[in-house]
Amino acid sequence: MKAYVAPFAIDFDVTLKCNQKCLHCNVRGGEHFEDEMNTGEIETLIQEFYDIGVYDLAITGGEPLMRHDWRQIVKFTCSRGPWKTVINTNGILWTESDMQFVSEKCPELRIVVSLDGYTPETYGILRKDADGNPNMKGFDKVVDNLQKMHEYGLYTNVNFTVTRLNRDYLFNTLDVARKLHTQGFLAIKFFPYGRGGQNLEQLELSYNDWKTLLLELTKMKEEDSSLEYFQVSVTCPWEYYLPLMSEGYTIDDIEHIWNYMTPLGSEIYRSMRDLGCNAGVTTCALSPNGDVFPCGTVSARVPGLLCGNAREKGLSSVWKNSEMFHKLRQLNLSEIRGACTDCEYKDVCGGGCRSRAFVQRNDLRDPDPLCPFNQNMEI
Repeated sequence: MKAYVAPFAIDFDVTLKCNQKCLHCNVRGGEHFEDEMNTGEIETLIQEFYDIGVYDLAITGGEPLMRHDWRQIVKFTCSRGPWKTVINTNGILWTESDMQFVSEKCPELRIVVSLDGYTPETYGILRKDADGNPNMKGFDKVVDNLQKMHEYGLYTNVNFTVTRLNRDYLFNTLDVARKLHTQGFLAIKFFPYGRGGQNLEQLELSYNDWKTLLLELTKMKEEDSSLEYFQVSVTCPWEYYLPLMSEGYTIDDIEHIWNYMTPLGSEIYRSMRDLGCNAGVTTCALSPNGDVFPCGTVSARVPGLLCGNAREKGLSSVWKNSEMFHKLRQLNLSEIRGACTDCEYKDVCGGGCRSRAFVQRNDLRDPDPLCPFNQNMEI
């Protein structure tokens, strides 16, 4: 395998316009952003993604349905060929006409809908309207649209961002999603960027809170084989392995229960690097103006991690020639400060999250600030 030919997966923020202003949004959706690309420019880039071998493309935002041309973008994307295509949406703006369109023109499209609570009140804890008030009305609209999407035969997933404010509502929200016949449910551990970073203190889970929750979820998965579709998304491998291995689970147990494997578990990946963070290695993200960033957690609102502009140079050129990408790819575990080099978990973790280190400490070589070993905690 030739290294760094193309990213495996891309998050493409086609707009930062949004009908919500959520507390946790990593791109500060709904706030002004200049110079978004037009339809033709977006299609040119999507064609390039396909041509260079990208496998997984997520069309996201903001709220993609705020673009008047979102249908054209989705139709063009799905027509390229056999690759995984996702649209991330808050689910509020969908009409039955939209659903009919997708069922006829893009039946393979995966519609990922955010649902961060199980009642209007719990939904409104994170999800605010354009004026910043709890968007309790949005809950009923999302639930109704998920039900209709099922009736149209569309493929739907639910995303639930886990924060300190709503962690207690995860299980009930999962029950709602099951009743709505969604094909997947993803609990996403909050990452502190954008507006989420501005609300860090009220949203960030402590390590012990995360460990307690992950253990509960793991036991639930072990006991209920019907929950195969329920998954957890973390920013970097230690957030899976450390809480569970410290309680006696083996690497094989974790990978079997969660269908998750650290990038360092791949011989091909390990032959290239010893860091577990795959930002700029297998992934990247694009902002609405074509700016390229190492991963989807940071994107437009972290200018210090800008890798170049695909609108001007094409993604392939940025991917191969960006100084920031080169810095990320050339980093070694021995260069990461803190406890990493001598850590017993280094072979599955590989140094933690580089973007989190940069955002909070302004240095790619600093330790992951959330790792409990870097906080001198007893595990």
